[in-house]
Amino acid sequence: MTKQEIKSFKDKVTGYIDQRRLRDAIGEIREMAKKCVIWEVEDKINQTEQNYAYMLRYLTEGASDPDRQNVYNNLVVEISGLLDTLIADIEMPDTPSLYYSTLRTYRLHPVSYNLASLLAEYDDALGRLSIFSLVENNSSDDHAAHVRIENAQNAIFLRVWVSQRLNRDETDLIRDILTSEHRPASMKQHVISALTLGILQQYDPRKLQLLIGAYIGASDINVSSAALVGMLLGLWKYRNRPITKPIADMLAAAKDTDRWSSDLRIAFIEMIRARDTERINRKLKEEIIPKMESLRPDMLEKLQNKGLTIDENDIENPEWQQMLDKSGITDQLKELTELQMEGGDVMMSTFAHLKQFPFFQSLQNWFLPFDSRHSAVAGTMQSLDIVGDMMENARFLCDSDKYSFIFALGSVPAAQRELMISQFKAQSSNIYQAMGEMSSIPAPEARRIAVNSYMQSIYRFFKLHSRRSEFFDPFGTGINLISVPALADDFDDLEMLQVVAEFYFKLRYMQDALDVYTHMETLSKGDAARYQKMGYCLERLKQYDRAVDYYQRAELLDSNSVWTVRRLASCFRTLGDNRNALAYYKRLVAMEPDDLGAALLYGYTLLESGDYANAISQFYKVEFLDETSTKAWRPLAWTLFLTGDFEGAERYYKKILMDNPSATDYINMGHVALANNNIRDAVNNYTMALKEMCGDREWLMNTLAADMPSLRQAGIDSSLVPLVADATLYNVQL
Repeated sequence: MTKQEIKSFKDKVTGYIDQRRLRDAIGEIREMAKKCVIWEVEDKINQTEQNYAYMLRYLTEGASDPDRQNVYNNLVVEISGLLDTLIADIEMPDTPSLYYSTLRTYRLHPVSYNLASLLAEYDDALGRLSIFSLVENNSSDDHAAHVRIENAQNAIFLRVWVSQRLNRDETDLIRDILTSEHRPASMKQHVISALTLGILQQYDPRKLQLLIGAYIGASDINVSSAALVGMLLGLWKYRNRPITKPIADMLAAAKDTDRWSSDLRIAFIEMIRARDTERINRKLKEEIIPKMESLRPDMLEKLQNKGLTIDENDIENPEWQQMLDKSGITDQLKELTELQMEGGDVMMSTFAHLKQFPFFQSLQNWFLPFDSRHSAVAGTMQSLDIVGDMMENARFLCDSDKYSFIFALGSVPAAQRELMISQFKAQSSNIYQAMGEMSSIPAPEARRIAVNSYMQSIYRFFKLHSRRSEFFDPFGTGINLISVPALADDFDDLEMLQVVAEFYFKLRYMQDALDVYTHMETLSKGDAARYQKMGYCLERLKQYDRAVDYYQRAELLDSNSVWTVRRLASCFRTLGDNRNALAYYKRLVAMEPDDLGAALLYGYTLLESGDYANAISQFYKVEFLDETSTKAWRPLAWTLFLTGDFEGAERYYKKILMDNPSATDYINMGHVALANNNIRDAVNNYTMALKEMCGDREWLMNTLAADMPSLRQAGIDSSLVPLVADATLYNVQL
């Protein structure tokens, strides 16, 4: 079957399941299983249909069945699972993806890659390492034991990842891994990542139960944080599938824990923050770095002019700081620093190019918690104790970036590397003091850091892995946990919703913020601030009619808000409702008599309404309030032209032409000359406009045609305009 045929089949059956047309879904799956000769799926779908028939018989006979909804949910989940299995069995033989390649290998060697055997190998290697640690002069044995542990752990990761649906024995083994006291937390976190990656590939209720159980029971903050993220991603991806009773019971137990509300809020905020990573990267690549590159020649020129060399004294050059301030880079760097302090991922673009090391060719290493004793780290460089300790405690870097940093440091020439390490050692007391301070972080902040760090590591995998297109990317669209039915009752908490809404609003995800604010409306009456923000979201989404509605609700609750009056005036003006716009701008200038912007916008609206006298009054007011401002010149000159005051208009256009004029300014000055019957000046100004537009003749003709009503209003003979236009075009040729 082709990819398109498989997709069409999957979409069709999924549609039946979503519409709860289970009989049709069962029939489609059975026919496809027969066609592809996949007997195991055919047998299971027949058994599922039989169970469904029993349930329907009890229903039609009127038998009381208090467990009917649970049975029905189980059937829906089972049918969906059989569809997933059937699709995987169809795709597996010929699909070259990493997932199916690994799955084919494991199916060809079921004994070698049996989970119980792999776990026994891991435990044996772990036990030997414990013995070696008691023996002196055993560095080679110790290294070999570490490598053996790593290999076994990697094999376990891959086995858990490609286990499409865990059986009971495998589930018990993984639960044992996650609850045992003798296995390290890093290994447990690695297995949780495998469960997460696996469930994002194919739904498995047992994987979801294991993740929920790990969240509830893990004593290590990194393990429980990873499990929290994994289970929420699973619930979100499969939000349209019903929750079976075992999962519902486990979720209820999770929600009964003291930290649930706080953890859910933290995780949701970090998922939203991950979504903001692309914007931060764009800001760095498209704004900050190009600006800094453009300043480089000026900085070097200043150094040459002063006969300086680039040394440590140049760092404090005050002129450099002035240049950064003037360019706006200082403010942007400050914004990025604040984003990083809040948990924003400002390191993504820095480390994106450092994922080419061989270490990252292995999928499982993207999810590996940082360990300075890892063989890849130890083999990269020596004398690494201080750097390793620093990386272990660097909360501003995720695990994936810590490995990148070490490998990048290892690729530096030996002399420079030793110099850097010696500098680290010279600052060791400060570094260890900082580590001590990090270890005393309050529990909620420590959990936020753990969730943030884990989110960044997996985000890098889905965005940077060389074969990322083969994986479902949970960050490909905005993750909205409010849409997950299993979490619906958690979002009836106004405090939780307020935090989420404000975060969406702060990051300018206006539709998402509006959705949350709207949900809040079902729970409580809004206040002026909420209605203002809902109005602003709608305004940014260009839904001006609805924005006006919410702004007016805010106005009813707070009639003295200058901000609300300003937004209402702007929306009415955008809608072309000048009557209401004028009423609000009139109120605005009365409330803020010294506000130049308000006076200018009021003048523009008066101009658009044809009230030229009052428009001129407002423009003169702007000029009077700020003699250095040129903002009122253009609208004032144009209004004077429309009222027939050609002398006044010419006076202002002459000032405008001395101050970085545009093509439109030359056109308007040409109009004034034409009104004064000064044809030569008109042609000269139109010629200048045409040169500004690189000789675009169509632009000139269209502009003159659009301005024709205003030219007639100024008393200009319309038959003269095409003659002047042709004279201009001949003038350009000459």
